[in-house]
Amino acid sequence: MSKRLTSLIAAAVLLIHWGCNKDPYMPDTPPAYVELINNVNTYGKDNDNDPALNSIKIMTYNIHAAVPPGSPGTVNIAAIAKVITDEDPDIVFLQEVDKNTGRNGYTKDQSAELGTLTKMNVAYFSAINYMKGFYGVAILSKYPMSQIRKQLLPKGNAAEEQRVLGLAQVDLPGKDSLLALATHLQHDNDATRLLQIKELVNVASSFTIPMVMGGDLNERPSATEFINILDGAFTRTCTTCPNTFPASNATAVIDYLAYKPAARYSVVNHKTIMETFASDHLPVVSELKINR
Repeated sequence: MSKRLTSLIAAAVLLIHWGCNKDPYMPDTPPAYVELINNVNTYGKDNDNDPALNSIKIMTYNIHAAVPPGSPGTVNIAAIAKVITDEDPDIVFLQEVDKNTGRNGYTKDQSAELGTLTKMNVAYFSAINYMKGFYGVAILSKYPMSQIRKQLLPKGNAAEEQRVLGLAQVDLPGKDSLLALATHLQHDNDATRLLQIKELVNVASSFTIPMVMGGDLNERPSATEFINILDGAFTRTCTTCPNTFPASNATAVIDYLAYKPAARYSVVNHKTIMETFASDHLPVVSELKINR
């Protein structure tokens, strides 16, 4: 099946799912959210005739708005970019990404800046309006992205911060494609996280193409009900994982990478990068063998 036909089918299925399964917790989308689903494709174009990949490397990284914990009040995009370029992943899932906020005097688009510095394509998904701009999650990819979509995730109450699920189809070299999912779940309410992981799984169930997912799920592996829901739909890249937070002395696993279907990929390796300056989370990386 061609990538274009796969994209059209995926978009149609997603529209049907969102149109027929409106979650009562899901607020209507204000115009600002729609505007800020940005997609820039500069790299890796026209790759249909390129050799197919044998494996892909994926990374998830909560970048703390690019504010080094040891240097509060400053922004260091270059430090985040160096972490990414040194590891050379194919796809990166980012959380806590500012766009034009003016926070700490930084008024630029962080995901766009990272795309330029790493030479990767960018899809940005705003979650909330913040200061003069927006705050959300992003996906970086060496390869073109299309069918960019965003799902607002359920809130347990009106006072909670809006969380989102960002989706983008990645056109890999050759005839392969996959769906990339990025998210950042509620940090202070177990019940809300359960609502959100259920919705994430529900949205993912609308697709049959291979998927990779990454994010700060703000939940520990010992949370049995949450993990059972996640594992019922995805395969995590590790089950006994190195700690990811806080970066200075990591004591908890809250950042995850996962994929589906299970038969599509095999985990070659999984690791955290011991980078303690750039953010308060450690980057998490996994290489996946593509099974054909």
